[in-house]
Amino acid sequence: MKKQFFSIGLILIIANAFAQDRDVQELAKLNRDWLHSYVTKDSTMLAAILAEDFILISPNGSKWTKQAMINNLEKQELISINIDSVNTRLLTENTAILTAYTSFVMKIDGKNVDAKNCYQDVYLKRKNRWQAVSAHVTLLNQN
Repeated sequence: MKKQFFSIGLILIIANAFAQDRDVQELAKLNRDWLHSYVTKDSTMLAAILAEDFILISPNGSKWTKQAMINNLEKQELISINIDSVNTRLLTENTAILTAYTSFVMKIDGKNVDAKNCYQDVYLKRKNRWQAVSAHVTLLNQN
């Protein structure tokens, strides 16, 4: 009887670990897609990632809604972006925090400008689908 409970417990632990790994992989893909949507100006992709109640705090402290983020896509001139590091923590089975550092090139006044930032995104799994509900971005440097 004890062996049977141990076996069931072990199976549940392994199944949970696989589910967590799948969630972390899905969140990493959403992060890459989100960044890629800036370069390609893909508003459909960005809209799918951001929850309706999404709020971003920008490097200058202003608040951006989902609609403001989508509206701003065409105004940005992001040339390229590289994810330098990323860490994803599952707080619960439906809550995750993703922290990342990126290097990117953007065009400002016709000149390419190199910059780095870090950001933290909060994702909630709603109706079995991960969506970003909050983000905070810090600009580290701009050359």
